[in-house]
Amino acid sequence: MLENEVNSGEDLEGDRIKLHYNRDGKAILTATQYVGIVSLRDGPTIEVRTKAAGTNLLYLLQYAHDTTATTFESQAPYRAGQTFLDAFGALYEAELRRLLNRGLYTDYRRTDATESHLRGRLDIHRQLQRQPPIPTAFECTYDELTHDILANRAILHATTVLLGTVSDRSITQSLRQHQQLLRRRVSLTPVTMQDLERIELNRLSDHYEDILRLTSLVVGNSFVSELEAGSSAAFAMLVDMNTVFENAVERACEEALYDREDWRVELQDTSRDLITGGKHSVTLRPDITIYDSKGTVRLVADAKWKNDRPKNNDFYQMTSYMLARDSPGLLLYPDCNGVNEAQSTVADRFPLWLTELPTAANADSYEEFISSFELAIDDTISRI
Repeated sequence: MLENEVNSGEDLEGDRIKLHYNRDGKAILTATQYVGIVSLRDGPTIEVRTKAAGTNLLYLLQYAHDTTATTFESQAPYRAGQTFLDAFGALYEAELRRLLNRGLYTDYRRTDATESHLRGRLDIHRQLQRQPPIPTAFECTYDELTHDILANRAILHATTVLLGTVSDRSITQSLRQHQQLLRRRVSLTPVTMQDLERIELNRLSDHYEDILRLTSLVVGNSFVSELEAGSSAAFAMLVDMNTVFENAVERACEEALYDREDWRVELQDTSRDLITGGKHSVTLRPDITIYDSKGTVRLVADAKWKNDRPKNNDFYQMTSYMLARDSPGLLLYPDCNGVNEAQSTVADRFPLWLTELPTAANADSYEEFISSFELAIDDTISRI
């Protein structure tokens, strides 16, 4: 399962969980930047926890995925110190509760059915195939207003997947109640990322935007062999914490530049190639590139979800970005108790800053957390 499902896929660069065998034939597993859970068929359940201890995962997830701040309030069933999936489950449950309180969206769906009375359009081909010369029923095609649409099926699918991963009893109980309500109106069927890409929202369904963003995270990062009501024979859900951290950093950078007219932030912006000799070149793509109003690069930055000291490769990579764009550089890390706070100079010209962000801040509210997070980014950018 690890080799063929968890570590496979065209969009994957490297393994989610590294696997090799020692001389005795025992499997050795090594965690990467992915966190989550893998439940092997007839085998153990593997849990990968976040590196940065004390991280306020709930608020970081909420901020990174731009879900509404009013979503998660005082009655949210989440406690500090819980796992990534419990934090995500709590956030998803709160979004789903908000959606159900507002009401599920309905839409027309093309339906082919056998009816006792003529309804919609008579399907002549099916009528001749299935009904006798003197018919007692009609083969009809019509548009039916229903809750059983793709968006609601995707949400039910994600809810069912999360029921197999969340360990907190109160969150599980709330998710199960929501699942039972959904199953009264919506079919439980597997949903793919291709299905999600086909969903189009309008002014009547735009309140689905936040929960569908979270649903994409579940669908795109889970592997389920048998979809049932809250269980599966083999299951995995692993989420790239680098991506979560990068999304949060990008959003904070945009907020920091809000008052700077015509400045902009580009994510994964392809810069000039680094020529290594002959016909070979390396494409440079920093996580964050900041442009001023004249289109000049003022800063390149990389977000690193690590809680240990920077490796030489981190400096080599950032130095390449800085020299290619003639700009200062910034390496951003989660809270590491000051281990990754430093300043140096590259080529006697450009400052390179190492800064930790307050991901483990003791915040009493979501607003307090994002205020601290954005202020740290704003102060750093202003100093550079």
